[in-house]
Amino acid sequence: MDKQKAMDKALKLLSMRAHSASELRNKLIKKDISKKLADEVIAECSRLNFLNDELFAQDYTAELGWRGCGRYKIKANLRRKGISQDNIEKALSEAENTEEENAKRAMEFKLRTISREKDIRKRREKVYRFLAYRGFPVDIIKKLMDAAPELKNDYDYFD
Repeated sequence: MDKQKAMDKALKLLSMRAHSASELRNKLIKKDISKKLADEVIAECSRLNFLNDELFAQDYTAELGWRGCGRYKIKANLRRKGISQDNIEKALSEAENTEEENAKRAMEFKLRTISREKDIRKRREKVYRFLAYRGFPVDIIKKLMDAAPELKNDYDYFD
């Protein structure tokens, strides 16, 4: 396959959605493009600024954060996409100030879905598991759960 056809395939993929360099390389190789030619196309796309892993990491982090994912899940997804550790750390540090807000939004969603659950203990467990699965740190989860009136007992065991 010649370089122009490979470039056309890459541009078609990039026109559908943003990709990381690693992700695009893997897709091009699956389309029977040699590794050498795929690397040339990746370099050309990067030169033309159609491909930028740092911007991709920032945008993807913001998108996942808005969808209710925490830093651990975002970090795992970025690694899966082939983003370098430096770009992951930059993206996560920029999104750090919105993480608690994202966790609160996710918790409110979960509380609406379990509104029929009467047992406070079960309700707390479900919220905790949900937020932990979404990749939020324990300190943020506990802080939000302690502040939520829907998760407080009407009585105190230690009075």
